[in-house]
Amino acid sequence: MKFRDNVIRFMGGRYGNDKLNTALLVLSIALIIVNVFARSTILYALIMAIMIWSIYRSMSKKIYDRRRENEWFLRITGKVRSFFNLQKRKFIDRKTHVYRTCPSCKKTLRLPRQKGTHTVCCPCCHKDFSCTVH
Repeated sequence: MKFRDNVIRFMGGRYGNDKLNTALLVLSIALIIVNVFARSTILYALIMAIMIWSIYRSMSKKIYDRRRENEWFLRITGKVRSFFNLQKRKFIDRKTHVYRTCPSCKKTLRLPRQKGTHTVCCPCCHKDFSCTVH
């Protein structure tokens, strides 16, 4: 119990882990795998720099700065992450729902899978449009 208490006391007030740190660690693991075949000292130095930066970020007490960096990362990668999340949801719901785009506001709508032509009212722009499901 004493070791656990020491670790908790040490990590108190430190930033910890976030999405940017996770992405940095995944990137470094991918580069390690590439470096197994490439055997490049420059790539090795880059891997070490990424890992040191990730450890520095997680141990930092400058919480506001680290949070700002993470928000920047999330803002930059937001469209890519939302695209893959939508593809994942489409795959999970493929038997029960269909996804259609509203022609007016371009929002993606999740509709129950019912054969035939239906009139759909978009909840965002309140425009009606017709949708055909096969």
